[in-house]
Amino acid sequence: MIENKVEVVNIEDIKAIKKNVTSDAKIFLAEVNGSTIHSWEDFISEMQDKFKFPTPCFDSVDRYLDWMRDLGWLEYEKYILVINDSKLFLQGKPELKNEIFSDFKNIILPFWQEEVEEVIVGGKAKSFMVYLVK
Repeated sequence: MIENKVEVVNIEDIKAIKKNVTSDAKIFLAEVNGSTIHSWEDFISEMQDKFKFPTPCFDSVDRYLDWMRDLGWLEYEKYILVINDSKLFLQGKPELKNEIFSDFKNIILPFWQEEVEEVIVGGKAKSFMVYLVK
């Protein structure tokens, strides 16, 4: 069974993870620099860019969550999001940081772990990992 989760890792761990996945064409790897994300706009701009959202989400958390639970335009079997400098990610906005991580843990990751098979015709569970690099 797939277990999607948010995991805290160190630099060495993420280097090993990236080395193992970069040669696999079925894995989508997106990396963001937490030290440059200070607001919702910064975060959503990075996510739209990295995940190639079909339409912008600046004004809609629901649209962002919908796109993160779709990803049909990417057509990969496994998704990895790496947030480098995670301690600096939304450093001045702890409530927003907690909300974003909560959305991953409670909405996005469970969807890809099993809900996709229940709500999408022909939907297939996929691995989706979020790595927070210390």
